[in-house]
Amino acid sequence: MMKSLRLLRNSSVGLAIIGGFALCSLSGGLMTQARAAETPAAAKAFEAAAVHAAPGLQCMLVAPGTEASKGIPVATDDDGYARFHAVKGAAEHLSLDCKDASGKASSFAVDLASTETFAPHPLDLAKEKGVDRPALQGDPQSFSQSELIERGYGLRPDRTKNPEAYERWLMAATKSGRMLEAKHPDLHSHGPTSQQAPWWVGSVLTGEADYPVVEAVWNVPQAIPGGDATTTTEVAVWNGLGGFGTGSGLIQDGINLYTTSSAASYGSWREYCCGDPNSNGYGGNFTPNPGDQIYSEAWYCDSKGNADIKGGYGCTYLQDLSTGAVFSCTSATGSPCWSVKALPLCSASPGTAGCMTLGKAAEFIIENQSPQVSGSSTAFTDFAGKLTMAGSAESTKTNQLSQTVGNDPAVHVLTDFTKTTSHIVVTLDAPDKTIFWMEPTQPSFPLYCQGPMKTSSSLEPQTQFKWAKDGAGAAAPGKGECAWADRGPREGEVKSGGVNVIYGFLNQLADLPDGKFAEIGVYRDPNVDNDLVVTQIVGFVAPPFSPKPVLP
Repeated sequence: MMKSLRLLRNSSVGLAIIGGFALCSLSGGLMTQARAAETPAAAKAFEAAAVHAAPGLQCMLVAPGTEASKGIPVATDDDGYARFHAVKGAAEHLSLDCKDASGKASSFAVDLASTETFAPHPLDLAKEKGVDRPALQGDPQSFSQSELIERGYGLRPDRTKNPEAYERWLMAATKSGRMLEAKHPDLHSHGPTSQQAPWWVGSVLTGEADYPVVEAVWNVPQAIPGGDATTTTEVAVWNGLGGFGTGSGLIQDGINLYTTSSAASYGSWREYCCGDPNSNGYGGNFTPNPGDQIYSEAWYCDSKGNADIKGGYGCTYLQDLSTGAVFSCTSATGSPCWSVKALPLCSASPGTAGCMTLGKAAEFIIENQSPQVSGSSTAFTDFAGKLTMAGSAESTKTNQLSQTVGNDPAVHVLTDFTKTTSHIVVTLDAPDKTIFWMEPTQPSFPLYCQGPMKTSSSLEPQTQFKWAKDGAGAAAPGKGECAWADRGPREGEVKSGGVNVIYGFLNQLADLPDGKFAEIGVYRDPNVDNDLVVTQIVGFVAPPFSPKPVLP
């Protein structure tokens, strides 16, 4: 049974005890299992789509009039197809803007009203450049760890001391796979965190450090286009070691999901964070699909891939159990993916930029990357159903994959910090599962503000303001004031002393300058004394303002 459970958030935490384990949710009340099973309703859905372009291209899928840098990243496979997901008929045309390895540009029309765009074009891994990795035959115990790593089977857990981890590994090893030669760039950082807030939700083990190895299996979620009023969003799903509480030495691998209201792309990646030039610039080599099962391992290793927290390298292994794609980065001379040479340890060279502290945590995470892809979005990608991540970590105290969310002495449950339209609930389930699902949306309304306003740099940013007397449609708010669109504040909205608070990340509107006007979407939260919570960043605006529907 879990010895302690640290809830690193202090507002409206619902706590249930199921099977002897504390299940945490941030929901303004008690989260029931019936509510947990809900799936957000959606009027539209993503469908598999493909456009024939040319092999080996790195592309951006963009809407008309949109900069290429604001599009969705998509890579073409060796058969020349760009594969992504889109809403049929959502827009008449998109554009696939691409570059080849030499930088030569090309562009391809994407007609979302065409049945051909959504015609089946399944990827044949056998025809993609790569090396077959056959299903493991015979007695798995007859092979050494070095032989298994070299042949593309990752690290073998002890079958007697952690049978769950062993079964997850065996499930992956006994499926035939193919190690692809493709090299897709990783466009965004998956950085470390020192505390609960930005940008992770999930679970973290810290009670039996050091942790040299972590493993997990999880399902790829089905994104909902425009769900919970989201626009452009990105999340990364991963497990890893280090980073939490130290800000360095984070070895991790996983998948990412990038969406707009009309299209989505999925990818894979690995990273030894942060600033390590041996890691940067290389993402993954396969594209997962919604519903696929992903098996992941990350470990500190030597140059040959043997697990060793003092070995000077970081190794990762990622396998799509549904398609057979294998992304193995376990040797310093590996190709197409190499293990990453670590930067100097902070204990030995504290003055070295980017020095690393290793193994103080093991993580099972969904990371919010939306602010990296959109100036107006702080939301997690909305998805249907549950994402269940089952996994464990090795401790140097046991030398086995013995630690889980069910038995580690210190398990940190990282809850959703965004307070926006989409909201992830995180729970734990015995013996080794971290479970994520989306709560229904909160309705939001337009708020107009004029600087100067100061936004705190705390883990949960706060921006103080005063209410304007009238609605913004009647008169622009004064300096340091905010107003609903068509009315002034009502009783219960104005705080004692006249100072109110906006909770949440304001992105480019943070520290609003004197004389500048901003429009944001907010909702009034009774759980924080009727203060306002950010749901959308509209941007800088200028009066006069037209009245819009606001709170009843």
